[in-house]
Amino acid sequence: MLNPGPMPGPSRPALPLPVVQPLAPPPDFEARLGEMGVKLPPRAAEQLGAYLALLLAMNEQMNLTAITEPAEAWSRHVLDALSLVPHVASAPAGARLLDVGSGGGVPGVPIAIARPDLRVTLLDATEKKVGFLRAATEALGLENVDAVCGRAETLARGELAGAFDVVTARAVGKVSTLLSWTAPFAKPGGLLLLIKGERAETELAEARRELAKHRCRHEKTVVTPTGRVVVLRK
Repeated sequence: MLNPGPMPGPSRPALPLPVVQPLAPPPDFEARLGEMGVKLPPRAAEQLGAYLALLLAMNEQMNLTAITEPAEAWSRHVLDALSLVPHVASAPAGARLLDVGSGGGVPGVPIAIARPDLRVTLLDATEKKVGFLRAATEALGLENVDAVCGRAETLARGELAGAFDVVTARAVGKVSTLLSWTAPFAKPGGLLLLIKGERAETELAEARRELAKHRCRHEKTVVTPTGRVVVLRK
């Protein structure tokens, strides 16, 4: 397990996780992966099912997701997250990926499962959520993942600034706002991958000044079965 670094606030005992059975993927899961051009390593589907089971079980104790139905969770969480995998295909083994505002772990955890050769950092400002992320990724045996608690706008001015090859974010603000939370973490030439909805192009048009300010350019927006992926290059 990568060293997650110090966690602000008083230390807490390890978060106990319930014993759960992995959720089975829906019948069309493999076909939908194929449509996105995603091929998973061995046992990845089982790990994804175990992650979703933990997420939904712990959601009964803390606010991790508004999605409570397993079938919807496979689509809205797993497939949505895995829509980013083709865009990190060129990232070499050992490349660093930061998931900003990770919450319950989407898209960072599914990407870490799909690309175990990447070093994935999950960032969230809520201590309870980071506690869940640390406990869940340890239970899943994800040695390529760490979790950090803190505010992006603060940590972006520290040692994590310019440290990542890829930065991801989903559903944590408009593009203009996301840029100040994500771009400072990316290396020059690094990728920013933002999962957005139907207003992606409108938000990009509104973010022209912020794009210039953070020296980012819009490479493309890709429509996926679950939304849109905005691809930016620093």
